[in-house]
Amino acid sequence: MNKRNLLITAFILVCFFSYSQEFAIGIKGGLNNNTIGNLNSRGGSFQTGHPDEIFTPNNKMGYLFGAFLNIEFGKLFIRPEVNYVELKNSYDFPNLESNWSTNKIDVPVLVGYKIFDPVSIYLGPGFNFYSDVILDGANNTHGPSAIAYYKSTTTLNFGVSVEFKRFGVDLRYEMANKETPEELQDIHHSVYGTNLTDVFSYKPSQISLSLNVFLFRTNADDIGGLFSGLFRSNKCYCPY
Repeated sequence: MNKRNLLITAFILVCFFSYSQEFAIGIKGGLNNNTIGNLNSRGGSFQTGHPDEIFTPNNKMGYLFGAFLNIEFGKLFIRPEVNYVELKNSYDFPNLESNWSTNKIDVPVLVGYKIFDPVSIYLGPGFNFYSDVILDGANNTHGPSAIAYYKSTTTLNFGVSVEFKRFGVDLRYEMANKETPEELQDIHHSVYGTNLTDVFSYKPSQISLSLNVFLFRTNADDIGGLFSGLFRSNKCYCPY
């Protein structure tokens, strides 16, 4: 479903591109903070008076880098992007910290409006394609092991950007459209100090701050100039 929606979106972008007043190509990079859910340890750490324990995640900084195309119509703009995103978290189990990590290809398609120079706001859907989500000690192993997670999701993005000539700063919030699956994990007790653990379902969310660099910017009229002489010959286009 996400791939079909992505193809439809790409077709619409081609149509908009043909009527754009200006377009720009750029690259970006930055940091992110990803929110995940709690874990419930059945029987806790097997301590008297603690039949269950709830472990909340420690948010850690991840990173992102990617490229974007900015298609402008006066104060309105459409910005499709392709980003590689690394996400990190951890849980403080009684004996040892367990790291949570994954990465994804993120393809947001944003529609924005320039409120005043240089500030813009925007929102739009994002199409996410995940690799395995890893939790140290899961499935009763000492090392990292995969846990249940959707391989592809759709998200809602909104944020604000500030541009200074060839550079821009982008602050964005991203929220998934559905919750992750709930599951039971067997954590390596002798290493991490907990055993059977419920991974609660949650809606992933992410806040990111990135620096944008515009590599190339032009007017739509310039596009024709780039290809104006490509198929010409002296026979047809000789000025004399």
